[in-house]
Amino acid sequence: MFTTPESPAKPLVNAGALALARGAVDDAERLFREAVALDPDNATAHADLGYLLAATGRHTESIAASERAIALDPGRSAPWAHRGMAQIATGDVDGGLSALSTAVRLDPADHFAWDAMGRTLLAVGRAAEAAAAWAAAVEAEPGDVDLRIALATALAVQDRTAEAVRVLHGATELRPDSVRAWVQLGVVSLTRQDHGTAGEALLTALDLAPGDPDARFHLAVLHVLVGAVDEARTALEELVAHGVHVAEARDLLVRLPGNGPVTVPPHDGLSHRGRTS
Repeated sequence: MFTTPESPAKPLVNAGALALARGAVDDAERLFREAVALDPDNATAHADLGYLLAATGRHTESIAASERAIALDPGRSAPWAHRGMAQIATGDVDGGLSALSTAVRLDPADHFAWDAMGRTLLAVGRAAEAAAAWAAAVEAEPGDVDLRIALATALAVQDRTAEAVRVLHGATELRPDSVRAWVQLGVVSLTRQDHGTAGEALLTALDLAPGDPDARFHLAVLHVLVGAVDEARTALEELVAHGVHVAEARDLLVRLPGNGPVTVPPHDGLSHRGRTS
């Protein structure tokens, strides 16, 4: 039975991957370059070098390395994803999205590629497509809370806030210690005028991380919205004093004395247990 001989560069590629995993970037790059010099037809060596170059900001070199890997093994998802992310970083958004689309077509479980697509699509104003990409990423990696938060963000941008809240409830159940998930639940609940859930979520975030700047700012916003002027003023002045959300806090402070509390109609939102204690 015919077998393909093992590449003499394999030990170098493996050693490079281990070096990269422990943060020894210079050693990893040296090993990957030695690997491609020893065996120019080793697609993995080119792909890994392309990833490292992109991760260190050398995107043009990364594209070249990734294209070499693709030429050697066009059916692998990773080099397409690396090339796509590097292209986007150089400003070639359409080319990058096309490469990422190829990556996820080859491997629908490549949640890194789906995530990169989502971030890019949201940045260029294509929120519905971004949500679809992040939904696929969550399906591929359901335990990743950051992907769920990203999906909720894309949904909220489209005013699909009820769906966003459901996704965020799932995120907080999956990771009750995720400050970002609680803060985002609070922010989306504020937009839905569901002050009860917003308050519980933001207070839970502050239970977990008392100094979290986003939780502190949005809790101050909640004080403004419910007419708790004294609490709002104290919270906003503290934010300014600590250099947190200074411009936004000052803007709200200016409005408090002359205009009084900013009020909105109540909203019957989805209740949430909140808090960690």
